[in-house]
Amino acid sequence: MSDTQYEVRFDGVQKAFGESYAVRDLNLTIAGGEFVSLLGPSGCGKTTTLRMLAGLEFPTEGQISIGGRVVNEVAPGARDIAMVFQSYALYPHMTVAENIAYPLKKRGVEKSERGRRVAEVADTLQLGALLARKPRQLSGGQQQRVALGRALVRDPRVFLLDEPLSNLDAKLRHHMRAELVELHRRLGRTFVYVTHDQLEAMTMSNRIAVMHEGVLQQFGTPSDVYERPANLFVAGFIGSPGMSLLKGEARDGAFRNPAVTLRLLQASACQAMVLGIRPEDVILGQGPFTARIRLVEPTGHEQIVALDLPGGEALTARAAPDMTLRAGETLAWGVRIPRLHMFDAASGNRLAVTLAE
Repeated sequence: MSDTQYEVRFDGVQKAFGESYAVRDLNLTIAGGEFVSLLGPSGCGKTTTLRMLAGLEFPTEGQISIGGRVVNEVAPGARDIAMVFQSYALYPHMTVAENIAYPLKKRGVEKSERGRRVAEVADTLQLGALLARKPRQLSGGQQQRVALGRALVRDPRVFLLDEPLSNLDAKLRHHMRAELVELHRRLGRTFVYVTHDQLEAMTMSNRIAVMHEGVLQQFGTPSDVYERPANLFVAGFIGSPGMSLLKGEARDGAFRNPAVTLRLLQASACQAMVLGIRPEDVILGQGPFTARIRLVEPTGHEQIVALDLPGGEALTARAAPDMTLRAGETLAWGVRIPRLHMFDAASGNRLAVTLAE
């Protein structure tokens, strides 16, 4: 198959439940073979979007297509997709082999062919020694791999994954992220992955679709959404610790705030603005501004520092683990000006303004 046969498109898709819209005017093209994450907080519309793609929900308006074929009215089983759920949804009375083979059995695939394909999938996912076990005899990570195997055995065009790692502990999640990335690389199929965990999205995806209140906020590479957030929601949602957002105004050729004054190289059409500063772009111990240290959190490889600014706003910074910092002290600070972000306070949209160094 060509890559276009793995392409997924949402054209003007909306989904309403009564008078409430879960998804609004979604226009999104996922290229064949991409790993795309739908990312956002609970209730943002990401799972509804995935369920519409799977055929478990139907759009109120718009078209969904897979490989150039509109699938709005196509039954889930005829869409050539496979879905892995958060709960894994394994049949407890079946063995691992029977669980993996079940989609083929439903399709009427011959027993010998089922056995061959189950063996292939088991080898790929390192499940060969577990084929005779029941789900209750497996760890969480093993159950997750069985759920993946049941999807993989169908050889679908598109894999849909609905927060499949959320029930695993942190160490196992890290391991399974790497396994999923490697599986995607080997298969070359389209993966659409739903998560509220930005670390998962940032480390696994080719591109990320950030959603909020049913609306697509930004669609871009992990670098795009981190380095050039399209609006205040994306700026505040992406990043851990999050970006500090300082309210101010453009006046007399500068952005002015009770704690910060930065010269603008060109006039801004809007007056009320928001300055965004990532924690790694704060320079502690030197600079033209002052702040009071409220809290220092050592994490081993760095310190996360919470600062109180004149005017009552807060700033978060990263510091080297050997830097001496004490709560209650006042210190100087500065910023890496080329890495700062400016937003229109009214619309929340990113501004193309340049600050003077």
